[in-house]
Amino acid sequence: MQINRPLAFLVCLLFVAVIVTGAFGTSWNTVPELPENPADQSNIEGIGMLIFTQFVAPFEVLSIVLLASLIGAIYMAKGEGNK
Repeated sequence: MQINRPLAFLVCLLFVAVIVTGAFGTSWNTVPELPENPADQSNIEGIGMLIFTQFVAPFEVLSIVLLASLIGAIYMAKGEGNK
């Protein structure tokens, strides 16, 4: 039981390091001009191209993190009495 606390602290520390590195190490691009089509300002096609070309690795890491959190939420919702 005592080994879990330092391990949890290490995981939390690594998570915070990744978040801080991502927040401050990223060059946040801005849009210099309005979208070409004012009717569709969402630019879904452009976002899709960026996700599957330039940001493939962060997209995959995010999917793994979301899957792990979903599994954790299911495990926690299951409770102790239903085992």
